[in-house]
Amino acid sequence: MEAPLTDAGTGDRVEQPLGEVCEVQAGASGRGTSSQDLTDRGTPLVRPLNIIELRVSEHDLVHVPKENAEHLGDRYRLQANDIVTARTGTLGRFALVEQKQQGWLMSGQLLRLRPSAEVHPWYLLHYLNLLRTRSWIDAHASGSTIPSITRKTMESLPVLLPPMDVQRSIGQKLRLLDARVRLQSEVLETTRELRASLAELLFAERALPPNDSTGI
Repeated sequence: MEAPLTDAGTGDRVEQPLGEVCEVQAGASGRGTSSQDLTDRGTPLVRPLNIIELRVSEHDLVHVPKENAEHLGDRYRLQANDIVTARTGTLGRFALVEQKQQGWLMSGQLLRLRPSAEVHPWYLLHYLNLLRTRSWIDAHASGSTIPSITRKTMESLPVLLPPMDVQRSIGQKLRLLDARVRLQSEVLETTRELRASLAELLFAERALPPNDSTGI
């Protein structure tokens, strides 16, 4: 017997299927978004590789030509506070769409979750990122070689919802921690780059300036 994802009915929390608190939509596929149609200009197209650390990354971003984007209409466009996730390949990764990414398109490899007024976007983002939620997704995925999850299955995912003020508080606290983690990651990456550059100089027998201020 499968263990429940949530402890439904605990205190003032209620459990609802994701499809009752979000609009779940699959991304655009076929004409206009195939690899041969994509360019370096036009409307940005979000793909699974753009989902990095709960954010939509602009690294390796591709674009849909203007005429193709207009043909697709608004159905596949993103809005601020939408959540996107891969529906094929590496599952269980989620990203929140920011204001500057509003109007971008999503590829056919993604599902878009558009939260209703019942659920706070940041709360939902972090709830979906829980290990137990990702385990649920893995358990309900289909396909042995390339895992995938359908829109209908994603809609059935149980979501535990406390009152909105509690959701907001949880979401804001975790959002602040995310910002700290991101800052520390950037500092670490900068330090690694500095170390690599310094190592090249030292092994090239180029002396450091006298009284250098590196602190090393």
